[in-house]
Parts: sequence; C-alpha cells; structure tokens
Amino acid sequence: MQLPFNIDNAINGLSKVTLRGGVVGKVTFTVSFASLAIAAIAWSVPNIWISAGALCMVFVLAFAMLWRLINFADRHPQAALLEGAEFLVHEQIMHSTKSLPSLPPQQIEQVQPEAIEGLAADPKLAQQPDEEEQILLMQERAE
Repeated sequence: MQLPFNIDNAINGLSKVTLRGGVVGKVTFTVSFASLAIAAIAWSVPNIWISAGALCMVFVLAFAMLWRLINFADRHPQAALLEGAEFLVHEQIMHSTKSLPSLPPQQIEQVQPEAIEGLAADPKLAQQPDEEEQILLMQERAE
C-alpha cells in the first residue's frame, strides 16, 4: 500500500523534538505515538464510521491529555520538567535555602560594565559585517 506521505520523514521530524524528562516529556511522547497509532487505524480501515470514530478518539485523547498536562505544568513547573533524581536535588536545594532565602548585601559583589575601547566603540563600524563573512558571501554568490 502506497501512502501519500513518507513515514520515515515524520518519525525523523518527531525525533528532533526534544523535551527534557519529567512528566511533560513522557506524556507528550505517549500522546504523540497514541495519536499516530489511532490515525493509522483510521487511515487503514475502509469503513468511514470507524475512521471518523478513530479520528474523534485522536482529538479527544490529545486534547484531554494535553489540557491536563498544561494544568499540571502550570501548578508544578519543576516536577513537570525534571526527572526524578533532578527533581529530588532541586527540592533539596530549595529546602536547604529556606533558612537563608537570599544573600546578605555584603556578600554580593557589585560589578560595573567596562567602557568599550578601540574600533569596537564606533557604532557605525560595529554594524558592518566582518571581512571573513563578506568573503564567504562573495564566494557563495560566485558559485
């Protein structure tokens, strides 16, 4: 059976989407593949009612799961993005800093920006591209 799209390109495109571990990454991965599986069922079945039902299931599943995921991530952002060990380390850091929530003013080092000197101080010169980039652009245009 010849499909009007290339499955390999779709899977490669999905593999480029990277979310860290945690609940967000796992649920997004699960919803994506469950939706693809149900959509494949809808595509392969010749009965229009089964196809329509499967497509409705894709919509309901994806909408419900992603809605709950967004609500969870809004309430618990650290747990949504961090894996178990990372989350535990984060919680340990948060609990250890509760006794001293911010640094005392005498421990904060004040840093002032340094003045720009030389050719970089000229704004017109700073806006011009580097010579190497101009050479590369001219070589690309020549090809």
